[in-house]
Amino acid sequence: MSTKFKNLKNDLRDLEEEGHLYSGSSGNSSKVTSSKIASYILLLAFIATLTFYAGSRFDESADFNPIEGVVQNFNQPSEDLLNRMGDWMQEMGYGELSREQLIDLREEGVTATYTSQMREAGYTDLTLEQLVELQNADVSATFTRMMKELGYELSVQDLIDLRRGSVTAFFTSNMMDLGYTLEELSKENLIRMRSVNVTHQLAERLIEEQSVEETGTRPSVDELIRYRISNQ
Repeated sequence: MSTKFKNLKNDLRDLEEEGHLYSGSSGNSSKVTSSKIASYILLLAFIATLTFYAGSRFDESADFNPIEGVVQNFNQPSEDLLNRMGDWMQEMGYGELSREQLIDLREEGVTATYTSQMREAGYTDLTLEQLVELQNADVSATFTRMMKELGYELSVQDLIDLRRGSVTAFFTSNMMDLGYTLEELSKENLIRMRSVNVTHQLAERLIEEQSVEETGTRPSVDELIRYRISNQ
C-alpha cells in the first residue's frame, strides 16, 4: 500500500513538472511570436515611409525634362551671332540692345535680316513692337514686297490685317489677272473673299460660265461672295 501510494505520488509530481514545463515553453513561444510581429510592423512602417518620401520627391521633379533642357540649350544662339545682330540692329537705328532683348526678338522670329528686308520694302520706321507684331501675323518681307509691286500702299496694320485674313499675294495677283481692279480688290474685299474661301479658280470658272467675252461683264466681288455662301 505504501509502495502504491509512493508510486502515485511520483506520478503526480511528474505530471505537475510536465505541465509546468509546457506552460513555460508556451510563454517563451508567445514572447518570440510577439517579438517577430513587432519586427514585421516596424519593417512595414519603414517601407511605407520610404515609399511616401520617394513618391513626393518624384512629384517634385516630375516637371523637369532633361531632354527639353538640352534642346533649349542647343537652340540658344551663339554669342557671336547675337553680337553681330546687335551691331546690325544698332546701325539701323535701334540703339544698343541687351543680350536678353536680342534673344527675345529672335524667339519672336525677328532677326536683323528680316528687319533690313522690311526697311528695303519701304518700312524704315518700324519699332521693335511692330516688328514682333508683323512676325506674329506671319507678314513676310516677300509678301510685303509683292503687294507693293501689285500697286498697294499698305500700312503696318494693313499688312497685319491682310495676313490674319489669309490673304496672299498669289491670290491677289491671280484675281488681277482675271480683270479685277485695284479698287475692286481693296483690303476689305480681299479679306471678305478669303473669309468665305473664294478662290481665283472659282472666279475663273464663273467668268467662263457667264461668257464674259460676249456680255462684257464678270461677277462682282459681292456676287462671288454670295455664290460661295450659297454653294458651300
